[in-house]
Amino acid sequence: MLDERTQMLFTTLHKLYRRGAKSNIQKILVKTHEADIAAILEQFDDEDRIHIFKSEPSLEKRAAILSHLDEEFQTQLLEQLSQDELIKLLTRMESDDVADLLGHLPEEQSQVILNEMEIEDSEEVADLLGYPEDSAGGLMSYDYFAMDGNSTVEQSIQAIQEEDSNTIMFYIYVINENEQLIGVLSLKQLLLSKKQERLRDIMFPEVISVRVDTDSEDVAKVVERYDFLSIPVVDSNNKLEGVITVDDIIDVIREEAQEDLLTLGQAGNEFDAPFLQQFKARAPWVLFSFTGGVLSFLVVYYLAPISFNNVQNSFLILAAFLPLLLTIGATTGSQAVSVAISSVRANKWDFNKTLGLEFRMGVLFGVIIFCLSFLLSETLLSELQFNWKMASVIGLQVLIANLLGGLLPFSVQKLGVDPLVGTVPLFTAVVDLFAVSVLFGLFMF
Repeated sequence: MLDERTQMLFTTLHKLYRRGAKSNIQKILVKTHEADIAAILEQFDDEDRIHIFKSEPSLEKRAAILSHLDEEFQTQLLEQLSQDELIKLLTRMESDDVADLLGHLPEEQSQVILNEMEIEDSEEVADLLGYPEDSAGGLMSYDYFAMDGNSTVEQSIQAIQEEDSNTIMFYIYVINENEQLIGVLSLKQLLLSKKQERLRDIMFPEVISVRVDTDSEDVAKVVERYDFLSIPVVDSNNKLEGVITVDDIIDVIREEAQEDLLTLGQAGNEFDAPFLQQFKARAPWVLFSFTGGVLSFLVVYYLAPISFNNVQNSFLILAAFLPLLLTIGATTGSQAVSVAISSVRANKWDFNKTLGLEFRMGVLFGVIIFCLSFLLSETLLSELQFNWKMASVIGLQVLIANLLGGLLPFSVQKLGVDPLVGTVPLFTAVVDLFAVSVLFGLFMF
């Protein structure tokens, strides 16, 4: 879901592309930020996307755009680039971004690309690929600025002026002759110091750092606590290995929040995981919910006659089935809501994809719950003639809950309400109303 400004840019570029106005497209791309271009490209079809991408005249900016694209679109774009074009782009990207990108490609293709890159670049990327993706080593970049503690302020400033433009300059890290991290100072502090002062005399010696094997979530907590723009990564001997920048930490925090949301909704860890993987993640909780509903049914069915001597059998059965109906709808629906909210917040909600997934999930779970409910009815209520209707209502409730759960977060956002806040109460009201209406409607026919 694009914001108003980006949506306007997409509409303009789409019209210009249809007219074949390449020069006008280039003028817009030159003035547009790489992140906005990446968001716009994700709205185009595969064939159109590659043409718009190649319309950007600057290879450096193309590389930046590529690093901003989501994994899915990066892979699609890479498949349409020649090996030579790809190498030119990768050599202009930060080493950690290249490692992330290659990590999503087949190993054989990654190795071919590494072999084609310059030795120094390929070695850096290969080293990063050797660390787990969710560790500090997997997040860090080699593009940092470090100076020996004996260097003067003047020498450091001159070195900065001669440094590559990709180098991260939030902080100046001070190292000794063994490349061990011994201090840090900010760029502002460097510029305000006297030219002949040595870095070891003006640095802050108590450096907060993380080890290469530190979990990414723990790294995020450190950065969040101290409000760092970047944090150094060291090995067991305190040798400076790289730095992790705040943009990578934001990605970690976002992913952790997404995982927490999906876990809270008992929907696995990835909203865009394959269907079978999502089914396996959801199934235990759906069956657990069904079991809880069955226990509630048994409590009402067997204890209600003791409490109410004149209760009619038909209303007793309705009262007994109602907790099961509401519980199973709430569980399957909350799973769908969690997945849909995650996709909406990641700007990846798609009507056909999202509703298609929830329809298939609803049908599959609906059939399973129908069979279990019918078996329960036939076992306990064999004298009734509408057991299949009762089971059908529960199965239909599952399907409706999945479809509504997939649709409502997007609808709520379109109304200007945060889907995380507005979806759950609206979903609960609609699904419960449907369940009660259909269940009691059975006895009218």
